[in-house]
Amino acid sequence: MPNNPIFLLGLSALISAIPIAVWLYIFSKSEKGGKKTLLLVFGLGCFTAPAMLGIQLLWEKYPSLNLLNFIETFFESPMLVIIGVTLLFVILEEVIKLYVIKTIDKKTLLINKINDAMRYGIAAALGFSFGENIYYLFTFWGFISTGELVGMYIFRSAFTTLAHIMYTGIFGYYYGIGKFAMVINKQKELSGEKDIISKMIAKIFRLPMSEGFRQKVVIKGFSIAVMLHFSVNYLLELGQILPVIAINVMGYLYLQYLLKRKAGHLILLSDPTTRRTATIASKDRDVVVELLGMWFKEKKYVDVLHVCERLLERDPDNNVVKLFKSRAIDAMDKKDIYRKVLGTVIKTNEDLSIDQRNTISKYVAEKEMFQKVQQRIKKQLEKEGKKFQKPEVVKKQQPEVSEQKEEEDTFKL
Repeated sequence: MPNNPIFLLGLSALISAIPIAVWLYIFSKSEKGGKKTLLLVFGLGCFTAPAMLGIQLLWEKYPSLNLLNFIETFFESPMLVIIGVTLLFVILEEVIKLYVIKTIDKKTLLINKINDAMRYGIAAALGFSFGENIYYLFTFWGFISTGELVGMYIFRSAFTTLAHIMYTGIFGYYYGIGKFAMVINKQKELSGEKDIISKMIAKIFRLPMSEGFRQKVVIKGFSIAVMLHFSVNYLLELGQILPVIAINVMGYLYLQYLLKRKAGHLILLSDPTTRRTATIASKDRDVVVELLGMWFKEKKYVDVLHVCERLLERDPDNNVVKLFKSRAIDAMDKKDIYRKVLGTVIKTNEDLSIDQRNTISKYVAEKEMFQKVQQRIKKQLEKEGKKFQKPEVVKKQQPEVSEQKEEEDTFKL
């Protein structure tokens, strides 16, 4: 085989591109659009690995800036030196990869849902891994046996690349949550979810609560990425391959879970010029949204979905209501019939098939009928000076029946 450096570099790039193309396909096949943008982010990510090499060259030229020398002289224990060096490179790699996401987010409006941030993070990680794999193949070609080179290629293509996907993909998820902090924090407040850490950050730095929430989730995402990256690298230093494989498999499954969540597919950023006018008074809307929060806290997810459908007809661009709807779908039992029907819905009934619309319309009509009958019974009893209550016979005969079914049986009686 020719020893021409240019030839070896091109061959290393060609071989390294094969697994990267497979990973890109796996994480982009379900995305309907934006694949050109994904490739653009991947291209930017390819420059992150050379940036790491540039930092090390800078340290060689200016020893006073060399953090490796500082760590080696500061710690006496060889184990602490390994930990310090590993942690240093982990932080530098994550900062460089995450800089790509932040740059894309600032310069464009490409991130309009949580899953966008995740996929762009994954693309940036693949770009970094692509450059790193080329470097390792080019460096060790001819210096180790063919078997060792093939083993290194397989391990780096499968597990090392997946590890980088896991780190930056998880950070992308939290970065996406942070970007839409105002909407998500409002929805959490209405559903009664307490957030002491966000309150502390907001109070200490005199920030709005939503900004405190954003800072918290971004720091959390970065910390998780660094801890996972450090754990994998440190285990590899110790020669512990099986735990590394286990971490990678669990990380892959977790990423797939996050990518399938309905809340992640929800478009939370849109063009203000296309925003539709609400046909419901703001006071009435606020009352209904507070009711949604109460029902969500009580896990009445079918009721939440029902009200969200009605409210979105009057206020179609209300992101808080959309978030309630998507989170209710995520929280429902997978076997629930309404989750199966509404599982493909994120915004409006326009996304539904005719059969799905008929099923929802039937359910909505029946529920409204029961509510109207209940109100008439209550009014009639009030006129007669009596108190409305459910017959105890129904409860004794059917002790495990749902609250909704109890109401229906009461109306039948």
